[in-house]
Amino acid sequence: MQEPLDLAIDSTGIARLTLNRPKRANSLDAGLTDALVEAIRRCGDDAAIRAVVVQATGRAFCAGIDIARMKEAGSASYESNYQDALKLATMLRALRTLPVPVVAMVQGPAIGLGVGLVAACDIAVAADVASFRLTEVRLGILPAVISPHLIDAIGERACRRYFLSAEAFSAADALRLGLLHEVCPPEGLEATVSRIVSELLTGKPGAQKAAKALIEAQRSPALDEALIADTARRLTDIRGGREAQDALAEFLRK
Repeated sequence: MQEPLDLAIDSTGIARLTLNRPKRANSLDAGLTDALVEAIRRCGDDAAIRAVVVQATGRAFCAGIDIARMKEAGSASYESNYQDALKLATMLRALRTLPVPVVAMVQGPAIGLGVGLVAACDIAVAADVASFRLTEVRLGILPAVISPHLIDAIGERACRRYFLSAEAFSAADALRLGLLHEVCPPEGLEATVSRIVSELLTGKPGAQKAAKALIEAQRSPALDEALIADTARRLTDIRGGREAQDALAEFLRK
């Protein structure tokens, strides 16, 4: 399996994007981010792909942005910091707007941007042992680039609680909030996702693409360049501040 990301496409047109950085809890450093950007582009360009499954190796699904990377970006120039944030925001939008159905298969904890990856997928299934957490405010930053996807998935009211408290919530809570569509025992996760993928394959590709476009067309505000740029700017503004730098430095010392 390729590191830090494996892209495998089977004979039925199912692409599996596997986050494969388990020793770092599949956190997104520059290498994994670039690999995701390229893999998502390839999936969008390949007319033979019918659906995409986003999954991960190891205990965790995704621990968000690599902490060392956040520290480095925050101390970089404003423009460099902004471009880093913009790449993350653009990657999430590209995942969300893939023309084929995208399914998240969550086997373990998802934190920060990892929760954003789940929310950007069309369908999400998790093991009942999975947990979710938006820890950004404890690090002096914002869940800015994931916010459009989280607000759509769980609503403004739930975002007010979990953006502000940074408390963990369970797979059962995520199901109740709408982040997840199904929860099952860990040993049933693959079978559950396979069943959903089989149902997706019965649909007509053109109609599925049109259905996704229909939903996006009615989103308000539109997930356009202006909104993406705004979320990246908000993360850049706060990530370069003293509060964030002090909080990240304290975290790295632990």
